Amino acid sequence: MKPQLTLIPQLTIHPDKLFLHYESSWSPYKPLPRDKPAWAVPSSTKYAHLLSGTNATNGIVSKIAKRKINRAIDYLLLMSSTTQVHSNYSGRFFNFKVGFITLTLPSKQIHTDAVIKEKCLNQFLVEIRKRYHVKNYVWRAELQKNKNIHFHIIVDKFIYWNELRNRWNRIINKLGYVDRYRENMHEYHRKGFTLRTDLLDHWSKEAQYKAYTQGRKTDFNNPNSTDIHSIQKIHNIKLYISKYLTKNEKKESETVQEDETRDYISGRIWSCNEELSNIKGARVEVDNDLQKEIEFAQKVLTPYEINEQYFSIYFIDIFQLHKIGCLRLYKIFVEYLFNEFAFNQNLSIPF
Repeated sequence: MKPQLTLIPQLTIHPDKLFLHYESSWSPYKPLPRDKPAWAVPSSTKYAHLLSGTNATNGIVSKIAKRKINRAIDYLLLMSSTTQVHSNYSGRFFNFKVGFITLTLPSKQIHTDAVIKEKCLNQFLVEIRKRYHVKNYVWRAELQKNKNIHFHIIVDKFIYWNELRNRWNRIINKLGYVDRYRENMHEYHRKGFTLRTDLLDHWSKEAQYKAYTQGRKTDFNNPNSTDIHSIQKIHNIKLYISKYLTKNEKKESETVQEDETRDYISGRIWSCNEELSNIKGARVEVDNDLQKEIEFAQKVLTPYEINEQYFSIYFIDIFQLHKIGCLRLYKIFVEYLFNEFAFNQNLSIPF
């Protein structure tokens, strides 16, 4: 009996889309691949360069990387619950869902990007996971105008700004960045307060003097190297975050040369925690009942679709499925979150 190929419809469910594709199944057995002719087998020496790869990004977030970042953001937002946090500054409580952290170097970068990421960023991530129980995060490295590396990080736990700054300054000063900042400030203001006229467009004289007086109180040992704010009030949180984490300073087609101008970050420019990086989505074989729910969702929600020969993508918010009564699709996704991430919060109400 000749082997027969059957295409089995499979559905992968993500927070913002349904991905319908097909899996091949051979019966009663899978045929053995035909032997390749000699000319189709590359020489291990002559064509070795075709088999090698590189992780270099040249500072570019590729289209594939953008999809991965956006997927990580989707799940981070979905699994981040809104909590009440007390503000030590105002004395009031406010809603918090995710925090947007920026980490910078207060003095000129003299170490490689790899060293900064290994010795500073990695240590920072380890500490906030232990101290503040941060579970999910996504980070992105970029260049400032002064050519220093800096980081944007999305986290799912609240951290007070002063604790954040103290922690980051302690970490980066293992490489001497706070000490060099203090020395620079002492030298620049050796005759008293000195105005930075080149910064007046975005930093007023009054603000500069306030920063100077605050710096004097700590002997310039606590530079303003961090920033954190809640983005609960942003209307489209995902769009806001994605804008920062996926933007490119250069076009993907633009050739980048690594030279003295330093136009890009070397090595990895983004990452996330292991759980987010391993996300596959809720996957299930499509039966008649599921097919009916998919068709019903198409009819009621009229989503944007991408249809190819062997797959289709329907951009549907998971909460819309719950709202219109496609409960089996919704249940499959919720069970996936529970089984893979031990996430068991009530998801019936959109975030």
